[in-house]
Amino acid sequence: MKKLILSALFATGLVAGIEAAPTETFTQADLQAIIQRLNQLEAENKAQAERIAELERAQQTNVCRIDDFGRRATQIDRKFEIQAARMSKMAKASFEPEADTTTNETGRIYTTSTGKHYYLADASAHIFEPLSESGLQITPYGYFVFEGVYADHGLDMDYCTDFVHSKRDPRYKNHNSTLSVQDSILGLQFMTPEATHGWKFSGKAEFDLAGGNADDYAFHWRHLYVNAEHEGGWSVLFGQTWHLWKMVTPSEIDGAWMENAGHPYRRSPQLRVTKKWDWEDSSLEWRVGFVKNGPNASTDRDGDRMLDSSSSAWGWFETAFLYDHEAAWDEGRRWLIGLGGMYGRDASRRFSYIDPDGDYVWEGRDDDYNSQMVMLALSVPFLEKFTLTGQVYGGENLGRVQAGCAQGVAFTPGVVGQKGEEVATVGGFVDLTYELNDTWSFALGYGFDDPRIDNGMGVAWDWDGSAPDTNYYEFNDRLYIDAFYHITANFKLGLEYARLSTKYAEDGTALANRVQFSAFYDF
Repeated sequence: MKKLILSALFATGLVAGIEAAPTETFTQADLQAIIQRLNQLEAENKAQAERIAELERAQQTNVCRIDDFGRRATQIDRKFEIQAARMSKMAKASFEPEADTTTNETGRIYTTSTGKHYYLADASAHIFEPLSESGLQITPYGYFVFEGVYADHGLDMDYCTDFVHSKRDPRYKNHNSTLSVQDSILGLQFMTPEATHGWKFSGKAEFDLAGGNADDYAFHWRHLYVNAEHEGGWSVLFGQTWHLWKMVTPSEIDGAWMENAGHPYRRSPQLRVTKKWDWEDSSLEWRVGFVKNGPNASTDRDGDRMLDSSSSAWGWFETAFLYDHEAAWDEGRRWLIGLGGMYGRDASRRFSYIDPDGDYVWEGRDDDYNSQMVMLALSVPFLEKFTLTGQVYGGENLGRVQAGCAQGVAFTPGVVGQKGEEVATVGGFVDLTYELNDTWSFALGYGFDDPRIDNGMGVAWDWDGSAPDTNYYEFNDRLYIDAFYHITANFKLGLEYARLSTKYAEDGTALANRVQFSAFYDF
């Protein structure tokens, strides 16, 4: 082909040269340029042909792959259909409605002629869940925890702790080690699966076996309440659960949960009303309620076998505002800020004299003591894996909600017939967590409680109210570091180191190092 073109060009050039010899000349250089251009075009043509052939081969391979993928997808779809049919048949076989079975207006709650109730949880799979006679869906939950603890100085409790023993206490130098399961929790959640006239009901019945030490399995209720929630955002709760101002929590695994060290909390009987507003990227929740009594939520300072909270017509009036919003700096996560507080009173009789045995005798008039607190809480995520959580609070007579180092009212020693003084306190905690991945997470935190005994009062009452103590608590704090290893979604291990310190009015500061290992199984 190339030779033919060259011959034609040569002949044409020769004729043209003969006819126009006097004015134009077809040189050897021109001919060489044409030959080079033809070689270039031929090389490009070959490269293009090879590219076309390569694309044709790739196309044929992709067609084969697509056919193979199509066959596999068809096989998977068929297997899924077969499995779904089997599950549907099994579900139907497990619940065969009787002849006179009826359904409610939504067609999802079945009632048999014998009065049994079933809820159609998944219409496509025909999964039926039994309901109680009152139409409640009941689910067990909780976690089992095994804990091992070692401390190099004596603490007020073995498997969980608030304080370090004072240096003059002979137990201060005692090492402490224990194995326990008392922090395990068992409970039942119950709910109505569908709303009636816009209302849904839910609640908890939860207990633990946390006694006074690792050998004491003392049954006590944690939560026992019913919550009626309306589709308009209102809810009414009655029963025993957290106080309304409990908004954030630390990551510490010590069962005492930083009580009297920056994290007040308590569960008490209450009546609360909540209103929640939900928007596209934020929400606001307002709680208000009346709270009174509860496990260890009161004292009997005058020893009349009537709790000081019951001796008063007052209880605790509590409220909280919680606002959360999507974090613009951390996609998919939310930050929270909360403001809460309470005001209430308790009452006890003023003591009249000290008997020959040194015991206080209470025959005076009734005295009311204020109990009040304001709390600010915050939780902020950042850098995708970190969360900073904390709170600060201040108030007085907070010993029954595990603040003020368990001290509520102070008295001047040896002064007969004088009213006591509420113990003021400030405190708080900060907690930083880091979620490395689905397996590992870590936490670092610090909390403190700083009670102030004012107006010349020099004695705080012990936890049980049995006798005054001049060596009262002046300050309590702890620093902790935690590591968690998640073996499965339900099973994890935890390891914690904590540095505890307690300052006494007469004995100064006592220190302890504490290490805890825990294994948790949630269900």
